[in-house]
Amino acid sequence: MTMAQTHTPLAELLDGQRTPVTDTDAQAWRAAGWWEERSIRSLLTDAALTHPDRAALVGHRTYGGRVSRTYAEFDANAHHAASVFASLGVGQGDAVVLMLPNWVEYAEMVFGINEIGGIYAGIPVTYGERQAAAILRRSKAKVMVVPRRWRSTEHLELSRKLRAEIPTLEHVIVLDDDDSGLREGESLWSSHAGVPMQTFPDPNPSRLCYLGFTSGTTGEPKGAMHSHNTLIYAARQQAEHVGPKVYGDPMVHLVASPAGHHTGFVWGIVFTVLLAGTAVHVDRWDPTWGAQVIRQEGVTTFFGAPTFLQDMMRTDLAGDPDCPLKCLVIAGSPVPRNLPAQAQEALGAYICPAWGMTECSILISCTPDEPAAMQRTDGSVFAGSQVRVAGPDGEDVPTGEVGDLLMRGPGIVYGYFDRPDATDDSYLPGLWFKTGDRASLDEHGWVSLRGRSKDIIIRGGENIPVTDVESLVFDHPDVVNAAVVGIPDERLGERICAVLVIKDGRPQPTVETLTEYLLAQGLSKHYLPERVISLPELPMTPSGKIQKFKLREML
Repeated sequence: MTMAQTHTPLAELLDGQRTPVTDTDAQAWRAAGWWEERSIRSLLTDAALTHPDRAALVGHRTYGGRVSRTYAEFDANAHHAASVFASLGVGQGDAVVLMLPNWVEYAEMVFGINEIGGIYAGIPVTYGERQAAAILRRSKAKVMVVPRRWRSTEHLELSRKLRAEIPTLEHVIVLDDDDSGLREGESLWSSHAGVPMQTFPDPNPSRLCYLGFTSGTTGEPKGAMHSHNTLIYAARQQAEHVGPKVYGDPMVHLVASPAGHHTGFVWGIVFTVLLAGTAVHVDRWDPTWGAQVIRQEGVTTFFGAPTFLQDMMRTDLAGDPDCPLKCLVIAGSPVPRNLPAQAQEALGAYICPAWGMTECSILISCTPDEPAAMQRTDGSVFAGSQVRVAGPDGEDVPTGEVGDLLMRGPGIVYGYFDRPDATDDSYLPGLWFKTGDRASLDEHGWVSLRGRSKDIIIRGGENIPVTDVESLVFDHPDVVNAAVVGIPDERLGERICAVLVIKDGRPQPTVETLTEYLLAQGLSKHYLPERVISLPELPMTPSGKIQKFKLREML
């Protein structure tokens, strides 16, 4: 770390992007040790020096079987990737977009982009043309890496449509063995095998290195700007908050969340390297296949939305005394309050509810150092960060009351790329970020999420605690998944609708039967759903979040 790195103004490092984070904030975080002043690439360098022969990456592919890399191979391949991207004109501050399944090459390319000081952005491989175009256009990516095809999508053809409308996209690299029909500006990854190796200066840790595009549960994604410092802070604190050995020693991490999404990138790729663990990538999520992989590889850890955990509990991992899982971190959408205890008993692993978002990774997490009652909440705040729960007047609400969740700390996003309007709208004075979530704080300082602000149902002037209702509905013995949303009503403003996925062969609940069940569970009559709809499945993002805006549109 040089003095120039320490004191380079953020305005210079962000190339004019708007951020409310000041140089004073940054210096305070450095002085306290929250910003470690190292690059993400340096994490891999260290792991490769310390554990060169340890398995770093294992890939289980739908087509092609199992592949693996040691840390020495991972490090060498990342350096090769950096040289490939540099040979195509990618330099410091240029963006590269990866639109790939969870293959081991994904992690190698991420660290390669990082090595040259580039900006990584991911597009989940399941996204369509409209979503991909928005991310490519906003990021101004020079290079895009795709499979020729994946499942039902022809990604090479998709990339051609995108290049035709996005002039900044100069190169498309295809991760495939078939070079037939490639056009100008298109090349196989393997065709760059002989590229001369280059050396690159370590990037400034405060520089923008990642655009995390929000998952679109509420509309068009925005590019959240993160640096090496903000991402490593979150990863380090999650490790320390829970305890590094709780994840396994060494950790073997199942990466099932899409690497193109924030969860798969930060927790599947960066976090695993931070702990020098083994990342086991699966390129699709199938619970039965996933259970086989967990046993075969001795998987100890998983990060993802509650949907994945619910799936695991319906496999033969549940009740198996030899289940290798040690810790499952559940974040990304509301956690049904009885789920952690049920899953902990079934799987024999520590179930760790947590809260985060693309704009701060994870900031709140449970920990086995606290009483088990914590697992009925979303946990406590990381060291170095703060949260507030505020009312409409901006003042803190009393303990136990629900308000708007505000947060600040060393893992906070710089703002939104090329969206100074969205950046300014997201912060209150004092660098308090408006999360858009509703929450309450208890006497222990534990945080309980109570739904998104846009999820609030106001029925006859009364705010309905959406997550409380959802948790009870989810516990119904016939329910696989559930969401509670508001539907317009001329007299009351909104009424409550429960949207359910029912187990095969079970009767469809009616308003009357669901009411009887919920009243028996102690739910207030004011909070009872007044409409019940059953669907084969709920609309989800690739990372397992329920897209409630689609349910509202449908209703």
